[in-house]
Amino acid sequence: MLHTKLLFSSAIFALSTFANATVIDFNHLAHNDTFQTFNSIKTNGFVIKNDSQGSDRLGIWGKNDEFQADKGHAAVFVNYSGSKTSLEQANKSFFNFKSIDIGDVFNQGDSASIQFSFFNGQSTSFETVILDRLKGLQTFVFNKNNITKVSWVGSNSQFDNINISTPVPEPETYALIGLGLTGLWIARRRKQS
Repeated sequence: MLHTKLLFSSAIFALSTFANATVIDFNHLAHNDTFQTFNSIKTNGFVIKNDSQGSDRLGIWGKNDEFQADKGHAAVFVNYSGSKTSLEQANKSFFNFKSIDIGDVFNQGDSASIQFSFFNGQSTSFETVILDRLKGLQTFVFNKNNITKVSWVGSNSQFDNINISTPVPEPETYALIGLGLTGLWIARRRKQS
């Protein structure tokens, strides 16, 4: 029985340590208009929402607009100062939040203070970042693991290049688990004989 518990614990640990990394960059939403607005954005299995009341909660400046912080591409702007923007998986499962690029809403080099909240289902941790008064995007690294949701609130801003990962077992993990279970099955058969 002890061997079964050890194998099971090892399998759970192995499954939880492998992750599938991705960067959400919004480039598929780049356009040539002055700006476009959204209620929410669904991409890469994640949902991004804002809690303001307007139908234009989130927006994207035109890819060549002077306000676009990711020139030629797309960064999302928060249209209402003081509103809360959140990111979570559509299926509400755990993920790792590595980093995010942030700039001021009009790409003018304004400073802003933004508070992040990280939820793991049982507790919440907080971190505040301050923009550096430079045009363009600034990368903020958080390395928060096993969270169910991240939200941020502060001055109007733009965000892009959200670096996240989700737990995904790799084929080698499945092979090791299979070998371990086969070994347990053989040991059990020998013990019964």
